[in-house]
Amino acid sequence: MPNIAIVWDFDGTLSPDDSTTKVVEILDADRGGAEFWKYVKNLKNLRGDQKRPKWEHVLAMDAPIWMYALSRIASKKRVPLNTEFFNFVKPHISLYSGVPSFLRKLRLLQERRLFKEVDLNIHFFIITAGLKHLVELLLPPGLVTWTFGCRYEVVAVTGQESEPESIPVFCMDETMKTRSLFEISKGAFQDPSISVNTRVPKEKLWAPFENIVYIGDGETDIPALSLVRSLGGLGIAVFNPESPKTVVDRRLHNLRLQKRADLITPADFSETGELFEYLTLRCRQIAHRYQAELLG
Repeated sequence: MPNIAIVWDFDGTLSPDDSTTKVVEILDADRGGAEFWKYVKNLKNLRGDQKRPKWEHVLAMDAPIWMYALSRIASKKRVPLNTEFFNFVKPHISLYSGVPSFLRKLRLLQERRLFKEVDLNIHFFIITAGLKHLVELLLPPGLVTWTFGCRYEVVAVTGQESEPESIPVFCMDETMKTRSLFEISKGAFQDPSISVNTRVPKEKLWAPFENIVYIGDGETDIPALSLVRSLGGLGIAVFNPESPKTVVDRRLHNLRLQKRADLITPADFSETGELFEYLTLRCRQIAHRYQAELLG
């Protein structure tokens, strides 16, 4: 059974907020998000930013650093980074207006005769550099097939007093986003017997790349956009329609200059918007391709 995979970034794409910054602001209200990210960027010894011989000059990912820094703050506050805490954070993070309805209406395409004839289903995925277990709480259950993102596991450390320790167990960065796309294409996310390195014949792929659409909002999405487009899929960049034009132009400059997206459009989740029309047409195009193959 073929599948269409519509893959979303989260922060800046489905939400105007930075979900991780919201977590920081709640945990460490005195310093706030700006000071936290400044601290992370200033950990130059960890990131390899000091002048070193070329063979040593390899920059580390930001994700393990901020995840460690956040876990230390949480530990000092005796707050476990778990579902209970994320439910407390949830009301402080908003989605763009109409997101759940937009996704439901788009998925209803699979109920039409054309899609039924070729047994084609539409699935939504999220690949985020934010926190997987938080993001999963922000959308209605059952709407998203799978979420890839940064993860903590909470363990109890027993000393003079028992305190929760949140251990980073998965860090998402630009490269891991591309890996996640291969896991979607091969169906590895749902089948433990398939790894990202397993060779899967094209006719047995869960979602061939020409059936994948990736939607993001900035430079961290460029590798994912490039991968999907190079293998026959579609890449879309969105921007906050309420942001000043200068901010939008600066954020999307490289995407436009290097032609990294098939479409750059506002994050408008209405049924009359360009994004809904474009995705609808793409899904129909994929369905017609399978229909033509059956007739051939």
